[in-house]
Amino acid sequence: MNPNIGTAHSRWFFYTPAAVPYGMAKLAPSTNGSYGNLQGWEAVGYDTRHTSIEGFVHFHEWQVGGISFMPTAGVLKTVPGALEKPGSGYRSSFSRKNEIAEPGYYSVILDDFKIKAELTATKRVGFHRYTFPKSDSSRIMLSIGNIQGESGPVTDASVEMIDDTHFQGYVITYPKYVKTYDEGGRVAMYFFGELNKKPVTVGALAREASIANQKSSKGIGAGLYLGYKTVEKESIEIKVGLSYTSIANAKLNLKTEAGHLGFATAKAAAQDEWSTALGKLKVSTNNVAAKTKFYTGLYHALLGRESPAM
Repeated sequence: MNPNIGTAHSRWFFYTPAAVPYGMAKLAPSTNGSYGNLQGWEAVGYDTRHTSIEGFVHFHEWQVGGISFMPTAGVLKTVPGALEKPGSGYRSSFSRKNEIAEPGYYSVILDDFKIKAELTATKRVGFHRYTFPKSDSSRIMLSIGNIQGESGPVTDASVEMIDDTHFQGYVITYPKYVKTYDEGGRVAMYFFGELNKKPVTVGALAREASIANQKSSKGIGAGLYLGYKTVEKESIEIKVGLSYTSIANAKLNLKTEAGHLGFATAKAAAQDEWSTALGKLKVSTNNVAAKTKFYTGLYHALLGRESPAM
């Protein structure tokens, strides 16, 4: 199978390799998620025709999208920038020869920063592993209060470091079809995250501004940047519990599913789960293209449009 099939002219919920069958945590790279979805079809999230990545987003459902992380280095930039203008923000170019997209796992080299980014997931927990070069200005951007894919306008957001290695928050959105069919309704996404290494510095993001030495941010455009000094090939891991109901439940999901789980173990478990799910149907044919098409379609069906919420 090939998750890249159909990513051009697709939909926001379509390309999520770092997920398990019917999972809530649907992690994927985003090439244009911040562009929004004004007419209902623009926000594919990941498009094989694009050559730069702006972040790695946790929620990918119909009318639901949010919480983007991006590892960077060098001069601090506070916005992802435009596809059409390389260097206009913290997005990075990449080559598909350095990209792996498999059920349950995604990895890519971010060429502008020489950072390897890897993603995997359990049902309600997203896992990141970022491997940095030697640098005094390694950084992880947490973009919370911004439009992602089909999310629609952000009405409120919050993110805060609650101690040296844990952060929490939420984003509340007003998607197009919620506005049409449930005027006044909102979609809320909550998270509780754990870092395996304390940042050297923490700063806040507010729309297009940055505030050094501030550990919380609230409102539209809210975010944080986490600064590190890294040695060559140093990996920083993050695991993020997710919930549609509360920060407390996001924290509970993290503890229940991933309390003692590291990235490598989570990846192995996710890929085993996919092997079992995809192996329930066996196709025998010498037509490789037809077989690839079948299992890719089965993979998309098993991703599911809706998730068990908690």
